[in-house]
Amino acid sequence: MVQQPTSGRRKPFVALILALGGFVAQTQLTHQVLTVMNYDRPFFVIYVTQSVFTVSVIIHLVYLATTTKDSISSLSKGLNITIAQRLRPGSSSQLIRFPYLRFFLIVLTLTAGFTTPTLLWCIGISLSSSSDVTVIWNTNAFFAYLISVTLLGRQHQHRKFVAVVLATIGVVLVIYGGSIVSENNVLHTRLPSRSVGDLLALLASILYAGYQLFYDAFIEPPLVPLQDLDAFSSESTPLIEEYKDAIYPSPYGLESSFWTSMIGLCTMSLLWTVFPVLKGLGVEEFSLPIDPRTVLAILGAAFSGAMFMTGTMMLLASWGAITTSVTSLLTIVLVFLTDLMFGAAISIWSIVGSLVTAAAMLVLADSSLVSSILVPTTQESDA
Repeated sequence: MVQQPTSGRRKPFVALILALGGFVAQTQLTHQVLTVMNYDRPFFVIYVTQSVFTVSVIIHLVYLATTTKDSISSLSKGLNITIAQRLRPGSSSQLIRFPYLRFFLIVLTLTAGFTTPTLLWCIGISLSSSSDVTVIWNTNAFFAYLISVTLLGRQHQHRKFVAVVLATIGVVLVIYGGSIVSENNVLHTRLPSRSVGDLLALLASILYAGYQLFYDAFIEPPLVPLQDLDAFSSESTPLIEEYKDAIYPSPYGLESSFWTSMIGLCTMSLLWTVFPVLKGLGVEEFSLPIDPRTVLAILGAAFSGAMFMTGTMMLLASWGAITTSVTSLLTIVLVFLTDLMFGAAISIWSIVGSLVTAAAMLVLADSSLVSSILVPTTQESDA
């Protein structure tokens, strides 16, 4: 097996740029599709977006094969070993026997854990403004902290508790501001239930925090060291010889791209069955968009969503759930500025709430972000 060098601390920042840029673009394009373009099919938009996730690992493999001397075959073999070891942490005795049952259960859990809050976010953004939903969504950092302390038994920190309180106040102000936006504003007619949309975004944020903690816990255990696998290989059957040229551990981000693709494949394979149910319940009538602008906007939102998801999964593997959530502070400013560009209705309470939430995130960042960036704990190779 081929050892990967372990350098490249800057690579998480590339993932951060992907996540931030993808989130802002997906947010604004989705908002335009569901409101301005009047294509009120949030589940279909989410289905298309998450189905596009499938190409993440393919694009990543092609990129690595064209920019390094590694072949797609060697990278794929190493990825197979990485995934098998991730599903059976600490075991080198079953290198080749892939744990399919556990694999399918993990993929289903990740898909359900990500799809549920994303759908709520999508519905919320069709009822409220992009900036409101972004502020509320980004409070998942604080819910992740609360869950980790109250349910997972991690150590309580007073600084983080203060940040949680500030964030809660900020969210309340944003929701209150959404409920009193002037009815004379032109865009208000497109956002008849803004406070409801904000509340849905809040629920989505809580569920997304749980998803991040689950993935963080899943990706945290260290993989079997290369020397242990090589020792096992020397005693093993000829089948192991096929893996002698495997690149292990996988290059930075490749495992995250794989899990992102699996979420996309699971979405594409299973969630289409929900469309007849939604139609029967009168929730959402399935119909393909016919306006070329709407089609392009949906595709743009889909590929932007794939960028966001891939970058976020890489950051979760590198920095953990709470620190990754803290970095999403930047999206509040970016989405707020793009909201102003598109002429969205912004209340003074929404502005104050955004600033309070930003202050809370800075308090949290002061105690966790800097140390996590300076001493990254990624379980994936930085090659």
